[in-house]
Amino acid sequence: MKLLFAHQARALLDRHLAAASGGGGRRTHLVTTYYDSPDLLLWQSGLSLRIRRAARQRIQTLKAVGEGNQLALDRREWEWVIKSDQPDLSKLAGTPFGPQVTAIQEKLAPVWVSDVQRTTYMVRHDGAMVAAAIDEGCVRAGDARAMVRELEIRDGPARSLYGLALALQAVVPLRLGVLAKAERGYHLLTGAPAAALRGSTPVLDGKMTLADGFSTLIRSGLNTLIHNQPAAEAGDPEGIHQMRVAIRQLRTMLQMIASGESDHSVLNLFQSELRRIGRGLGEARDWDVLCLETLPAAFAAHGDKDLIRMLVDAAQAQRRVAHQQLCQELGTPALTTLVLSLAVWIEEAAFPKGAGQVVSLSHAAPELLDRLARKAGRKGRHIGELSPDERHDLRKALKKLRYGVTYFSALYPSRAVETYMRRCRVLLRHLGENNDATVAATLIRTLGAAHLELAPVAGIFARWNDKRQHHALHALASAWKVFRDTRPFWH
Repeated sequence: MKLLFAHQARALLDRHLAAASGGGGRRTHLVTTYYDSPDLLLWQSGLSLRIRRAARQRIQTLKAVGEGNQLALDRREWEWVIKSDQPDLSKLAGTPFGPQVTAIQEKLAPVWVSDVQRTTYMVRHDGAMVAAAIDEGCVRAGDARAMVRELEIRDGPARSLYGLALALQAVVPLRLGVLAKAERGYHLLTGAPAAALRGSTPVLDGKMTLADGFSTLIRSGLNTLIHNQPAAEAGDPEGIHQMRVAIRQLRTMLQMIASGESDHSVLNLFQSELRRIGRGLGEARDWDVLCLETLPAAFAAHGDKDLIRMLVDAAQAQRRVAHQQLCQELGTPALTTLVLSLAVWIEEAAFPKGAGQVVSLSHAAPELLDRLARKAGRKGRHIGELSPDERHDLRKALKKLRYGVTYFSALYPSRAVETYMRRCRVLLRHLGENNDATVAATLIRTLGAAHLELAPVAGIFARWNDKRQHHALHALASAWKVFRDTRPFWH
């Protein structure tokens, strides 16, 4: 696990780790050279080949990015001591990727270099010895370079790693780091921004306990959340969207956990912080949708008129403000505190108490899905008479139901699940179109109030927006009836 720190925090971090370890750290100068073909064939295949030089020792490492639900990067890794600064590909013979790397042997050359001073402390935390390594230096790719200031916590049980990170974060401002040095080298070399990561749902086994199932789901949600932070900070709309989805999914999981808990105090704290961070993501997402989707569709047939261009420019300016505010929020330690706190809570098996430790998912899933379905059913009554806020509440309840169905889908026949999900998605699409229209109307009114000269073009937009909202509302009643009459597959 990597944590980032500012230059001015280094001395404080050293003091705390020295005190915790009972002495000074071990210092090492590490120069790591990464090898690939000019067209980065290894990187594109999810592999990295490097040689690390520490004093007179040379260590060759092959890494393959793996799949997992841990917060730390999950990689398969092979290491060998070699004698030169050039890769020894004969060592790769016993790995699954040896032939793939050997096939491009003639093309291999240095592509980027990591040059850091490492100070390693061995710290006892929560009954386990944990390595805490401070790296400070840079990554170089051609003429480009990026500073490296990170704390790597490793070689211990997950509970101890997260616990030590949280304890340090309480006294030193730290942020979770997602990008490995190899990834930073790749971005330096290519100029490519950090990419958004679409969250995946882990496959659950019906024999898992309720506690193990929720642990798996929450780890997956936290993974999606933190791995999209670099893209969101860079202003990538998909990164922002995926972080927001992860927030909603985590809140749904915590809500399901709360149904079996008598003490909601800790869960309420998590929910409150997730909601607060979600608001900033939601505001940025609203402006993204308006600028990138809604306005181009609204004025596609109107040409490049001055007032339209002024409206678009005003909207883009507000979008930049929302992105700047979000970037400032994500730059604080708050998200790291939340993620680490949730991670520690998971590892301590603090939920659900009692039956959750022994009840299987297959036994618990029907009741959990029933609760979500009943709530959506209550909010959808008299759907034609609902206010915009009530329709939005229905949409949120249906999204939670959809998440729940997705989590437990592997426990049921796929055909029945797909029929239910398809009808749920149709209903959510119409509710989403209606919500987009409601949000767009609010944002355009905000722009119109700040720029009175935009009133004529705001009026054109309002008429177009009213038509699309009317269409969405017209389709809503029949979609609701079809969904309401669909038999829950878990019964």
